[in-house]
Amino acid sequence: MPRAFFLAAALLAAALSCQAKAAAAQDGDMQWQFFESNDPDNKGAMTARLIYGVPETDNVQVMGVCDARLSTSAQFANLTFGADIGGLTNGADAALRFSGGGFEQTLEGHIQRAEGEGLSGVNLDIKNDDQLWAAFVEKETLDYSVPGYRAATLNLAEGRDSLKKFVDACRTYEQAVLGDGAGAEAETAEASASPEKEAFDSAKELGTAAGFEAFLANYPSGFYADLARAYIDKLEAAEAPPTPAQTPPPPSPQPVAAPSPGPDPSCKDLFNVKSKGSDAPAKITFINKSGMYRSILWLDFSGQPKDYAGLNNGEEVTLDTFLTHPWMVADGPGDCIEIFMPHAGTRVVTLKAPDGSEKAAAPPPPPAKKASPPAPAPKKAAAPKCRSRSVLVDGKCILKRNAATYCGPGYRLEGNKCVQGYVKPKPQRQLPTWQLEAIKKGCKPGQGWNAQEGCHEDD
Repeated sequence: MPRAFFLAAALLAAALSCQAKAAAAQDGDMQWQFFESNDPDNKGAMTARLIYGVPETDNVQVMGVCDARLSTSAQFANLTFGADIGGLTNGADAALRFSGGGFEQTLEGHIQRAEGEGLSGVNLDIKNDDQLWAAFVEKETLDYSVPGYRAATLNLAEGRDSLKKFVDACRTYEQAVLGDGAGAEAETAEASASPEKEAFDSAKELGTAAGFEAFLANYPSGFYADLARAYIDKLEAAEAPPTPAQTPPPPSPQPVAAPSPGPDPSCKDLFNVKSKGSDAPAKITFINKSGMYRSILWLDFSGQPKDYAGLNNGEEVTLDTFLTHPWMVADGPGDCIEIFMPHAGTRVVTLKAPDGSEKAAAPPPPPAKKASPPAPAPKKAAAPKCRSRSVLVDGKCILKRNAATYCGPGYRLEGNKCVQGYVKPKPQRQLPTWQLEAIKKGCKPGQGWNAQEGCHEDD
């Protein structure tokens, strides 16, 4: 389908953006919208459009269109999925991988970079009978991404009605343009995605007579029922012991070993190494035993390195990839050390030291010992209670009459404690009796006293 037709969808999105509300739209408001009309911009042909975005805003994630015109390929619908495309150039070939709920498919398209506020991502021509439409109608969500870039999610549960209307319209256009054969193909595609076929495929994958009998209990008639009975007959015949007249079946052919992969690219050819296609899935595991830090980078479709993992010594990582996608190992500053290509299945790469040896990871430190709790402080003995004739001095009961002399030489008693600094008082001179009597009677210093003269000067 010419890209000019998709321009009409872009014009529709631009018209919707003119009606945008002032409030910012949230991803949770995304809705699937279906439109069908005689489009004057598309030479009046019946045209169906599919939009996944926030209504009445320019927040659009998916835009699709199909029409009924002989000048176009009526077997396809043209869709653009908004996606992380990094620095990929406009018009470059690109793969878009869909996955979720057990479904996985990769479609080839090209990069579309919009000018201004248009939708940038990957543009695809999808056949009207492609299995992706069945997944859109049946799954709750699907993730999609350009390999090596951030994935986006489609919420499908609330949009099944709009999605089915769009697919039915595209198939109707195809039948009108190409005749009844197109309708038969569409019916076959719908039948291939029916619950009956899914149940039959499950029984076939199980590969037992009991599995096919369970299928016949739910679907006793029809094409798949006849096939199930044929499988049961085949399985029962294989289990029966061979008769003497029977010859043993020829041995089953041994699987042919896959060709051994070629040598890995060299860092000298770094600027000529890039990813090519995304047809054969694979896994690659890196185990770092180099004794130092290593970076793991994917070389994209333009040969640009994309950082995917960082490994310290002893760490490892497993990455989903494709057989034609190269991976570069770099040191801390980002200099290329080696380049590895995936192999069929899972390739395990052990990163070694520059001298070719493997460095074991340092053992984890021993667990720290828990400090034992401190011993409880000894309890102080309760102070004894002394009798009325004793006092407590330094924790001991001392008789009151002995307390003054208890402390010993050089100490004195203060507040029931012996403190240093005791000074023995000097002995006082004993006064004569007449002076003591004069002092008692209140005589002046130097006066004496007797009963006849009272206080008098002593001659």
